[in-house]
Amino acid sequence: MERKRQILDYLINLSFILYFLILFTERVISVVLSLVNGFNPFGTIFDGYVYGLTFLSLTAFLVYLLVFCRPALKGIFSLKENDQPVHHLIFASGIILLSGMVHTEYTIPVVQFISYGILIIGLVLQTILNLEKSQNKVLSWLSLIYLVVFSMAIPVMYRSAIELHVAFHLLEGMASFILVITFVYLLMLLFASHNDLFSLLSVALVILFDVPILIMRWEEEINYFLLIFTIGTAALFIAGFLYSLISKRKKQ
Repeated sequence: MERKRQILDYLINLSFILYFLILFTERVISVVLSLVNGFNPFGTIFDGYVYGLTFLSLTAFLVYLLVFCRPALKGIFSLKENDQPVHHLIFASGIILLSGMVHTEYTIPVVQFISYGILIIGLVLQTILNLEKSQNKVLSWLSLIYLVVFSMAIPVMYRSAIELHVAFHLLEGMASFILVITFVYLLMLLFASHNDLFSLLSVALVILFDVPILIMRWEEEINYFLLIFTIGTAALFIAGFLYSLISKRKKQ
């Protein structure tokens, strides 16, 4: 059993590192292509924010990774245990995710999804580890699904030409920043072996930000991706919350 846990811990760390590597590479390629093709990253206030946040996020991520996550970087070359606190990897994932929440020129969505898919594998493995202590395995799996769907409901900042585009962009920027922080909080709960991630605050924030964003841009373009995952987040929260309540009452 100890060997199994050691292997799973290694694979979880590896999923974080691969996620970092792929997303960081995609973000750098996007920025380089923008510069090489003559795009002015600070030509407008919107572009200045998008590229400024990207530069800041990638720089902060790189510094944080090299300062706090070196044991994990060394550990990927062996199955030996390391003393890497997982919260450092989680914080690093939140820092770099901020750069992925803005749509730069030459963004490669497919690569971003591949990187996140690898991270999801790590979350699945962590859930498997949590099942050893979980008293409600169904709730643990529901929480994982909710976490993934919630993360998809974090809006990516896109340029808009609607009449209230300034207010819209401010709202999107606030939404992406606050929801990324909330995602990091839910990740911390998952890795602390919590089997109930159905936080009322998390779904309330999704509704508070995503609904106005969808409504404001509805006539210009319907963001079906955001619409689907906003509805999915709300539906899963209701299902998971009710299931949790029913399970607790059965135990009483």
